[in-house]
Amino acid sequence: MNYPLFKGSVMGLLLGIASLTASAQKINEQELKVNVGKISNSTQHLKNLEPVTFQYDVNKYKHLKLPAGEQYGFMASNVQPEFPAMVYEASKVYEAGKNNAKVARYNEVQTENLIPVLVAAIKEQQAEIELLKKEVQLLKAKSK
Repeated sequence: MNYPLFKGSVMGLLLGIASLTASAQKINEQELKVNVGKISNSTQHLKNLEPVTFQYDVNKYKHLKLPAGEQYGFMASNVQPEFPAMVYEASKVYEAGKNNAKVARYNEVQTENLIPVLVAAIKEQQAEIELLKKEVQLLKAKSK
């Protein structure tokens, strides 16, 4: 069996992909990200956060189609003072009748942005652990 139409369309698709790849622009990360700074005092900021479990009121807010069941996260009001850039105003458009749409706005936490802060806190704690180990070794050596 020979499918000339199929072969032509596959070849066209491959050529299209090749031309997209050829014209793609590679941007250096140092050019893309500006005002780069280290995360400091991360452990102290994290100590002020209160992780919670919660459930969305899916009955009252059916129109928002929120996930049911137990959720893990943070209250935006708790995160805002420590990490203001991680809290944003989310909005969902929903139908409120025939030819009528409304927008619900609420604060939400970008929890994935906590990952770099957690890594910085681990590094801070590890440095403190190493320092404490050295102090313990010195104290042991002095007590002999």
